[in-house]
Amino acid sequence: MKLYKIAIAFLLIIFSQQSFAQDPGEIMVTKSYYGKTLRNVLDDLALSYNIDIDYHKEDIPGGIMPGKNFKEKALHEVITILLKGKELHFKIVEMQIVIRKSNEQIKLEKKIYQQKNSFTLSGTVKDKNTGESLPFAQIVIKNTTNGTASNVDGYFTLFKIPSDTSVLLISYTGYKTKHFHLSPKLVSKDILVELIPENNVIEEVIVTAENEGIMRVYDEVSVVSISAKQMKTLPSLGGQDLFRSFQLLPGVSASNESSSGLYVRGGTPDQNLVLYDGFTVYHVDHLFGMFSAFNPNAVKDVKLYKGGFESKYGGRLSSVMEITGKDGNEKDFNMGAGISFLSFDGFAEVPLGENGTFLFTGRRSFQSFLYKDIFDSFNSAETTPTDAPTQPMGRGGGRSKAQSEPSSFFYDLNAKATYKFEKDIFSLSFYNGQDDLDNSSTTNIARGGMSMNGGRNDLTQWGNWGASAKWSRRWNESFYSNALVSYSKYYSKRDMTRNNTVYRDGETIEINRGIIEDNKLQDYTFKIDNEWKLSQNNQIEFGVQASYYDIDYLFTQNDTLVIQDRHDVASLSTIYIQDNLRLFNRLTLVPGIRASYYDVTNDFYFEPRASLNYGLTKRIKLKGSWGQYYQFAKRIIRDDMESGSRDFWTLGNGNDIPIGSAIHYIGGLSYETHNYLFSAEAYYKDLEGLSEYSLLYAPTFQQQDVDYDEFFYEGTGISKGIEFLIQKKYGKYTGWIGYTLGEVKYDFPIYGNEPFMASHDVTHELKFVNSYKWKKWVFSATWIYGTGKPYTAPTGAYDLTMADGSVSSFITVGDKNTFRLPDYHRMDIAATMEFSIGDHAIGNLGFSIFNLYNRTNTWYKTFELVESELIETDVNLLGITPNITLSFKLR
Repeated sequence: MKLYKIAIAFLLIIFSQQSFAQDPGEIMVTKSYYGKTLRNVLDDLALSYNIDIDYHKEDIPGGIMPGKNFKEKALHEVITILLKGKELHFKIVEMQIVIRKSNEQIKLEKKIYQQKNSFTLSGTVKDKNTGESLPFAQIVIKNTTNGTASNVDGYFTLFKIPSDTSVLLISYTGYKTKHFHLSPKLVSKDILVELIPENNVIEEVIVTAENEGIMRVYDEVSVVSISAKQMKTLPSLGGQDLFRSFQLLPGVSASNESSSGLYVRGGTPDQNLVLYDGFTVYHVDHLFGMFSAFNPNAVKDVKLYKGGFESKYGGRLSSVMEITGKDGNEKDFNMGAGISFLSFDGFAEVPLGENGTFLFTGRRSFQSFLYKDIFDSFNSAETTPTDAPTQPMGRGGGRSKAQSEPSSFFYDLNAKATYKFEKDIFSLSFYNGQDDLDNSSTTNIARGGMSMNGGRNDLTQWGNWGASAKWSRRWNESFYSNALVSYSKYYSKRDMTRNNTVYRDGETIEINRGIIEDNKLQDYTFKIDNEWKLSQNNQIEFGVQASYYDIDYLFTQNDTLVIQDRHDVASLSTIYIQDNLRLFNRLTLVPGIRASYYDVTNDFYFEPRASLNYGLTKRIKLKGSWGQYYQFAKRIIRDDMESGSRDFWTLGNGNDIPIGSAIHYIGGLSYETHNYLFSAEAYYKDLEGLSEYSLLYAPTFQQQDVDYDEFFYEGTGISKGIEFLIQKKYGKYTGWIGYTLGEVKYDFPIYGNEPFMASHDVTHELKFVNSYKWKKWVFSATWIYGTGKPYTAPTGAYDLTMADGSVSSFITVGDKNTFRLPDYHRMDIAATMEFSIGDHAIGNLGFSIFNLYNRTNTWYKTFELVESELIETDVNLLGITPNITLSFKLR
């Protein structure tokens, strides 16, 4: 206890640390160049020393330069030598080197190109090193509030630019902020803005105060992103992990160590819409939820809408995560590989001519000690009571032997091909991920005059397939369209059966017990999204979507008893429209409506929504949103006290499985300076049409004529809370403190007349996230505290004489979720170093320790009757776990 309190105090102290900037012109250069063009040299200097050298390609003369040998020369001297006699000059502006034509050339340019005032400009934002387009980058005219954002393909249109010599500020999480200087010639056509990613390879370069942190909070209500490039510096169990990083945000529960799915503001993972390149991913876990299913090498951008999301998104009650996959390097071939104690991965990026790219990534686990520790942790438990039997059960003693050789693995694959024309982009994206777990065993028991041979199957397989084909077209500077066709498949198979042969007194008895579950979901979708910029202050978005669902679920017990055998299909047709309207330079309104027709219920569902952002002052903003949401494809929890609850996907039908619905109410206030952000948001969600499936109230003996559809139960719920955030955004030290006070209550009449706490309810959750850059190293530490989750405990047991004269024991269930597990807390630390390999290759070495002070956190409890004694068992999560990651890439 003292250790983690000291650690928290240390984190609070370093949270106030500042950083200092160094003039990039003072960087010392030690380089030689032969047979290179001037552009080659400038690009290499920018890449080698991680600085932004801003120039216009058409201004730089071509041709091979004479050889140059620079030894211990300041960068500003090197630039002076390179530009000598070329009618170019440079200056250092806001921590970047800007190269422009001489004043005489600019005057001549103004005569050739008509001077522009209050004009419209379009362009694209890209990664300078790879040519990847950067979605949702912010573009603002310096010293004004006039700005816009790039769309999912990196395109933007900016209205009412006051002068053709204005300066644009372009920022994107994980990249250096760029000051882009316009000129009369440059604005005569679409512009290309290239941003330089952050890295820590060059020891001589001191990170400036403009280096952006890992997380970015948007002006929109409840919208946040984490840099896919920077999240690798955060502590993680088995390597860079997308969903684990988002669990560090306020409002997103981080005490669900056994699920990389997101519990957002009291919602469950199935209530989150997860989109990857436009197709829906229905299951996001690897390895019992300890690892998310997305390979970071394939991810370009991630954006999370924690609530109150816009009308263009639907089909979920809680939140939206929009993941944009990488296109691949369009300038050079690139490849890389990495390994940790848990998995190894690799990727390749191939340019296809001048306009095309291809990306392939793969990842697979292997049987390391860390993998074994995780597997054992989730397949073993600690029995806590003292009254558990210690003698062999049955009469006469005996011996038994069970042999098990667990084997398991997971993998995921991504591929994407993209081809870009002047106004069109075509892309094909593919994803496949799968887990195979085998903990089966064979049994050999001899006891008195009885012997038994056989085995226990413990086989689990789950996975996803996803694919999308997208056509994007920019019709003009104001109108943009995306058309997409996608396919998603989720499957889960579980075989927990025992097949034994008993020999006793010359008789042979076959015993077949256990359960088999098979769940398969297929989703076929077509959609068109349109953006129409009427002016700088008004953008309309509208679209249509059609989806077809095909879901099967089979659940059998003891080889012959079919509990559920469902085959559900449905069509869902949707239209939406929303208007992003800016008024008085202070108020932004986004009203919208979404209308859907669901053929299973033969009903229309209307979802009006609205959000606002009002700037009280330059630094203080008020935010709010309200909206109606429906969910048709649902994941239902199957309550199982003995082996732990499981879940399955099915479709709402308006009868025994209602259509889920929610109303969101959100209000917030933020205060932001250049370096800091202080934010608070309160939320309230009214939930209806919740579903559970439980056999706890089924007959205590098997009946073939039982209608097992009767054990779907309907309920309502309320989720409410308030979350606080303090963020240090820029500098060597970045990070945040997040706190959430929340409550999630459900009301299912089957469980009693009073509402009860939901199983994922966490009253208090506190998080510290810290990252400090020192030369080539990034040191990070996180600490998480959460109130223990509720659970249901039995109150006793009883014996029942069956029709055949045998006696069976049954558990008496107590009130729903009246107990709580112990509080959860954990500290993780990491150190990451980037280093150069040759001229351009980059290596990354990371060390991390998960659960630094070895806290014993309980995942859940199981209860079992043994010799009429009720045995309570704690299933615990991982203790202290080290990890090392090593990766490299060519560029």
